[in-house]
Amino acid sequence: MRYAKSLSVAALWSLLVTDMALAAAVPTVTVTVCGASSTNATSKTAVATSSAKTTTASTTKVSSKAATTSKAATTSSVSSIPAVVAAASATSAASAPGSTFAPSKTDTFVYDLDNQPIGAPTIKTKSGLTINEHVYIVDMENSTKEQIANYHAQGKKVVCYFSAGTWEPDRNDRSAFSSDCYCGKGVATKSDGKCTGAGSTDNFLADWGEWWFDIHNPTCLSNVQAGISARIAAAAAKGCDAVDPDNVDSYSNKQKYGTTKQDQVNYLLWLSKTARSHGLGIDLKNSGGLITDDETGEPTQWANSLVAAFDFNVIEECNHYKECDAYNPFLNAGKPQIQIEYSNSITKCPTLKAGQKLLVYSGTNLDSSQITLSC
Repeated sequence: MRYAKSLSVAALWSLLVTDMALAAAVPTVTVTVCGASSTNATSKTAVATSSAKTTTASTTKVSSKAATTSKAATTSSVSSIPAVVAAASATSAASAPGSTFAPSKTDTFVYDLDNQPIGAPTIKTKSGLTINEHVYIVDMENSTKEQIANYHAQGKKVVCYFSAGTWEPDRNDRSAFSSDCYCGKGVATKSDGKCTGAGSTDNFLADWGEWWFDIHNPTCLSNVQAGISARIAAAAAKGCDAVDPDNVDSYSNKQKYGTTKQDQVNYLLWLSKTARSHGLGIDLKNSGGLITDDETGEPTQWANSLVAAFDFNVIEECNHYKECDAYNPFLNAGKPQIQIEYSNSITKCPTLKAGQKLLVYSGTNLDSSQITLSC
């Protein structure tokens, strides 16, 4: 998760009127994703990858998959996904209503979440790599309108990160969300909004000190959507080209709301529709089980609509879990795939398909200095 000093919820909504004009003014050039983390957060930058998360303890969040048992199909079973799915879902970002963000399979990406100087968006790593990409993914709350404009002046595209699936105690808009909708109904909270007492860990994302949102209960879903709508409006007002909503796989993680795959799909499609209404592009992070059935390796009933709704996808540790091919429908539809791996798990560039990007970090935090491999 990222921590930054962002606008209040009221202020976010006040920017709603201007965000469409700002988004429309963004030039359609090569894609660059930028993400700036808060001043007290650990430095994070992931090239060719896009799912950075920072904890409230100033560390960077590792893939939510690491906390759950992966049911990913093997490469051999998933690789049989028929190309017809891609053909049916080949709607591009350029043709999506309200969006001009259209990354191609030749674009390169980088997570730039450590708020480096933006005069020349080049990243230097301890291993001697020099990184300068097309698309920069930055923390939405911690990046200013001026910083994003500076990226645009360098010919970059900017994708703005925020958590769409968890309540973060250090975010400025944390009070916009009902505690019943992240702690659970009837669970007590501290003065800072954190859950406490009986049931306080039922929906807790322990490694990051956050709580999953309830997107199953209709009342809570409305509450969550109101807060996330404000975040998307703020991203558009700042001039972001697209958004990178994190933690959108609660259905496969520890939570006691009863969130189903269908709940998750409905929420994802709502996120896409809302981003488009503000002229923004959007990526799908993880959630491979909604694209390809874990057991059969065949496309799910939602594969077509999800691939059509998102411009590219970001996957954490898909090489480790042997599930990268679960996202083949995106590649078949001409949409990029960003892979992130941790702890030097890969030391040399593997054979990648057209449109696949890979970034490896020496540790489990997305500190730009720890990038050891960019493929």
